[in-house]
Amino acid sequence: MSAISFPDNSVHESLPSSITPLHYKVHLFDLDVKKNTFNGLTTIQFAVNSATTSVILHQKFLNFQSAKAVSHVTKTNAEVPVNQITKNDEKETVEFKLESPVSKGQLDLEIRYSGKIRTDMTGFYTSHYETEKGDTEYILVTQFESADARSAFPCYDEPNRKATFDISLTVEKDVTALSNMPVLSSKTLDSGKKGPGFDRPLKCVTFETTPKMSTYLVAWSVGKFDYVETHTKNSYRGKPLPVRVYTIPGQSKTGQFALSVARKDVDYLSKIFDVEYPLPKLDLLAVPQFGANAMENWGMVTFRATALLYDEDKSDVSYQQNVAYVVSHEIAHSWFGNYVTMNWWSDLWLNESFATFVGSLCVEDMHPEWKTFTDFVTNGVEVALDLDSLENSHPIEVRVNTAAEIDQIFDHISYLKGGSIIRMVASTVGVDVFLKGVSNYLKKHSFGNAKSDDLWDEVAAVSGKDITKLIAPWIRAVGYPYVSVENTSEHKIKVAQHRFILGREATADEDKVLWWIPNISALTDVRTATIAADNFVKLNKDTVGFYRVFYEESLFDNIVANLSGLSAEDKIGLVADTAAAAQTGYLKTSALLKLFEALKDEEDVNVWIEIIKRLDTLKLIFFSDAEVLEKLNNFSRKLFKSKFSQLFAEPTEKLTFPQSKLRSLLFSESGSVGVPETIAAAQKLFHEGSIEPSLRLPVFQTLLANKETCTREVFDYVLNEVKHPSSIDSTEIALKALGSISNTDLFLDDILGLYFSKYVLEMDYMFLTIALVKNPNTKAKFWKFFEGNYPRFRSDVAMWTLDRLIKNLLPRLVSRELAIEIQSFFADKDTTGYTKGLHQGLDSIKSSLIWTQGSRSDVLGWLSANEQ
Repeated sequence: MSAISFPDNSVHESLPSSITPLHYKVHLFDLDVKKNTFNGLTTIQFAVNSATTSVILHQKFLNFQSAKAVSHVTKTNAEVPVNQITKNDEKETVEFKLESPVSKGQLDLEIRYSGKIRTDMTGFYTSHYETEKGDTEYILVTQFESADARSAFPCYDEPNRKATFDISLTVEKDVTALSNMPVLSSKTLDSGKKGPGFDRPLKCVTFETTPKMSTYLVAWSVGKFDYVETHTKNSYRGKPLPVRVYTIPGQSKTGQFALSVARKDVDYLSKIFDVEYPLPKLDLLAVPQFGANAMENWGMVTFRATALLYDEDKSDVSYQQNVAYVVSHEIAHSWFGNYVTMNWWSDLWLNESFATFVGSLCVEDMHPEWKTFTDFVTNGVEVALDLDSLENSHPIEVRVNTAAEIDQIFDHISYLKGGSIIRMVASTVGVDVFLKGVSNYLKKHSFGNAKSDDLWDEVAAVSGKDITKLIAPWIRAVGYPYVSVENTSEHKIKVAQHRFILGREATADEDKVLWWIPNISALTDVRTATIAADNFVKLNKDTVGFYRVFYEESLFDNIVANLSGLSAEDKIGLVADTAAAAQTGYLKTSALLKLFEALKDEEDVNVWIEIIKRLDTLKLIFFSDAEVLEKLNNFSRKLFKSKFSQLFAEPTEKLTFPQSKLRSLLFSESGSVGVPETIAAAQKLFHEGSIEPSLRLPVFQTLLANKETCTREVFDYVLNEVKHPSSIDSTEIALKALGSISNTDLFLDDILGLYFSKYVLEMDYMFLTIALVKNPNTKAKFWKFFEGNYPRFRSDVAMWTLDRLIKNLLPRLVSRELAIEIQSFFADKDTTGYTKGLHQGLDSIKSSLIWTQGSRSDVLGWLSANEQ
């Protein structure tokens, strides 16, 4: 196998190793939500590894009042005066200069400081909600990943500088304080002492000492909460484990489903890893403002509400599956990420990829009828393959030097490509064998740090396969291969592997890596091979391998003629591979349309998701070509109509979970392209006021997407669901629907006015943005809005929000005029924080334009010939 470069994880922005943190005592007090300030007292116990005259720690937005150091050498304790405290805000550090050197031994450093309670959903921040009376209540909560613990207390804010923690908080007497560990004590303070700005009695809550852990996993929250509680079926350290879901007052009932999932997860994961859940409790907390889906803080996992709460009477059924997966993903981190942590952020994928795979494993075990791993093929494998086909992709294991670079790698490569590679390995060696290797890895590195090869070495040891060597290109090289398949003679085919780059052939320099290709052993160490084959050839069974397969036309036609013999996973892979082959010119794009038509009676919802995804891509690249776009919409009407009508005629109670999802999906798609029967059904449901939760999105989208039904009454109703949500998921659903608007002259200004308003939180911008840039009526207008308001987006939203907006916005702006505008606009901008997403977006536009130019006559000709 050809050699590939390994990232140098030893070279990065790191604090000196002359001392090592062992234990932190962090006490926060004077928490003022009116001024957004707090005071802190942190004492850090260090092991002194070599003589030093200063202590350098991470800090961000902190101000320091004093520091006191005590040296412990042999049996002698001596105070060492701190002569100078120097902040470096650019490097986010603070240096404490000591009057004299301290030798090997122990050093305690007590630091008094103040800081700001942030409002950007990062670090130690404030979240809020309105009560039924219209009052504003606040929740204080933390989000320290990846490098923001430093904004709450001075520390070694690096994943491989693990320590134990004692957390204590002085808070108002009538609120609840949570942290990683159970409460050790809660003492009411002197009755004369009041909270700053609150005039209420205070208490000091102290929590038990944590296990050895990384700073980014430290967590606490303060607020008025309700909760529901259960206990695990199995016992841990002699008794069942308490599991709680915390919510704002009045919502705890909606935490019951997540509670049942979490309870099962703890027992299931403890069993398959052969390692008991390591902490004495597990809390799950729904936070009103939360940027991601969730954060795996050890023992106190935080979530956005729609990723944790589910109302059986009011929630869209699709949210149930999402809650089950997100809860399982986060709890899997208790072992993979928390118990054993990546050594440095370059190995972030060790945390996220494994939690992605195991989260799906948990849901599959609980709900096999949901076909979770079929879902993973279309929403995991294929999504990752799309991103990784761009020139500006990155390896799974990627060099990260600074804190500013870390957030950009929380993407589909770290989560979904990594999860796909783990699925590929587990399927090859056997899931039970793989999990045995994982168990050995966890036990060997318990409460410590590890690198990628540490995991693969353990899997190799139990499987008897040199997985460490075989897997190296998959995690350390950019991209992945495609396998071309040609007939050579009867019962023989020629296969070859080359790196796949979207829209063009790889150059010789780009095509040096040879990948291990599961299930095609002849290609492991060679570029091409001739192998025996039956009359029917379909490679990459069940789309287990993370690669694409391109067939010559006769072989492709043979597969299309025998679709009934393929699994859903095979069909998903075939649709996606055909789209990629068409975009690269290996097959005509009309072959993709032919495949769609052959699958019009498909029963599996995940196959339909892939069909619609690829059909939407065609509409996206031809959005400014009215003739082709209208014919694609005509084709869509014909494709969707029959299957949707069949499902819609079935009583809701007779539909399975996947059928209910498919009905909703086809309702949205057929309604958006103007199928008359679907429009009539949407009007009937809307005016009768009898829209069941799972049909709200398709009904809203259908009515708003068609000019004759996009009325003020409908618009105001959906807008009201944004401003005054009637259920947990109402805001997200309504924002997705509003982006489908057809009467732009009448309503678009109102929609764009939701940005930077009190009604739409930054964390929800993505739902509206993606919908607007998918809509051919609004995408160019949204770009103008974004361009004109860029200074506000740059200054008023978190960088991670801007990064994700750009990653999702740019690839959908496919026209030469827009491409020129975009390049010109960003030419003089400081793109720090979203550089990778910008380059990936431009890559995507470029390859889409090439596809458009090369396929127009073929697409138009096929659609015209098959139009009815």
